[in-house]
Amino acid sequence: MATTAPSLHDIIENERILTYFQPQVSLKRKAVIGLEALSRGFDPESGELIPPTSLFDQARDGVSRLALDRVCRTKAVESFATLHRRDKSVMLSMNIDASCINSMTRGSNHLLELVKRCGISPNNVIIEIIESRCEDENALMEFVRFYRKKNFLIGLDDVGAGYSNLDRIPLLKPDIIKLDRSLVSGVDKQFHKLEVVRSFVQMSSRLGCLVLAEGVETSNEAMCLLGNGIDIFQGFFFARPAPGLSAVPCMANKIDALAEKYRDNQTRRIAEEKQLFSGFYHIVLTMCQSLANRPSREIDHRLSEFIANYPNVECLYVLDMQGRQVSNTICNPDKLRKSKRFLYEPARIGADHSLKEYFLPIQAGLEKFTTPPYISMASGNLCTTIAQVFYHKGSRDHRILCVDMGRQNSDSCGASSAESG
Repeated sequence: MATTAPSLHDIIENERILTYFQPQVSLKRKAVIGLEALSRGFDPESGELIPPTSLFDQARDGVSRLALDRVCRTKAVESFATLHRRDKSVMLSMNIDASCINSMTRGSNHLLELVKRCGISPNNVIIEIIESRCEDENALMEFVRFYRKKNFLIGLDDVGAGYSNLDRIPLLKPDIIKLDRSLVSGVDKQFHKLEVVRSFVQMSSRLGCLVLAEGVETSNEAMCLLGNGIDIFQGFFFARPAPGLSAVPCMANKIDALAEKYRDNQTRRIAEEKQLFSGFYHIVLTMCQSLANRPSREIDHRLSEFIANYPNVECLYVLDMQGRQVSNTICNPDKLRKSKRFLYEPARIGADHSLKEYFLPIQAGLEKFTTPPYISMASGNLCTTIAQVFYHKGSRDHRILCVDMGRQNSDSCGASSAESG
């Protein structure tokens, strides 16, 4: 005979909540630095677990949400207290539904009293806020200010998800930003997604907060993120949620293997990049030597010949030492993205490149500068620009040859991005 699933009221009243923990891993430290508490309802008669989505979907009103949130919080802190006594260096990361923070609940100090009762230092607790559910911003800000003064850490969850409000980052000033799985999944294969991740990493480093990537499911995702400034990870690749610390001992070999793979991959990538650019630089110097003796009126024609002879070259153009373009932009017609011509347009004679990333180092005294991969405004493709100074006898002055090299087959996870050229 089938049993009836327990009601939400029964779950809350009898605290029928189990806490599972998912490790948060630092690859550089080769250690578990935190545990996120994840709540599951359970049916004592059948022994079946109730998934968190099903559990919280039942809490449709504010009173039920608050009651369920507090039961989950209590169980999480009590479960962590046992682990905390064994290892006081591990953090507890705990989700709090921002919709439960309002003028009625503000000042209850429920979490502070709970942590004190269980003998856990506030320094070991990260309050993860699901900011998309905030209904009272003033109450949320006061909540964050209060708990930060009490030495709790503040984390912002689901950053990068479709409904994430980026304006909350400067308001809440989080200690940790958790990148949503929608950004992490497949990041090693999608350049545009990787650029968004890089922007969060760069912003976080300037704001003084850490970035945690959640939902990591493959070693390639982890290695790509590690190569772009992220060191803290959470996801099925490392461990699935489990009671207590049962998942942690099995992770040591996986972390060591991934660290070794990352070192090997980075060493191989650096060697391949060195070989690739050695060939690129030889091509650029050959072009400069040829252009040096050509009259100005023949430069465009010579650039067209280069395009025909070097298939890796997407676009060529020449600048003067003030950053003004003195040739047309000559592009490989097979490389242009015709479907996006209204977005990507090669620059013309007279265009000002004086603020471009590849010109400023030349102006500062370098004879050559190479950009990391970026999306070219001339072709719409992933490319690298090499800017090389050469002496042009026809004008009796120095010129700068700019060469956009196609990078469609490059490992974009290994390098930072640059501005469009």
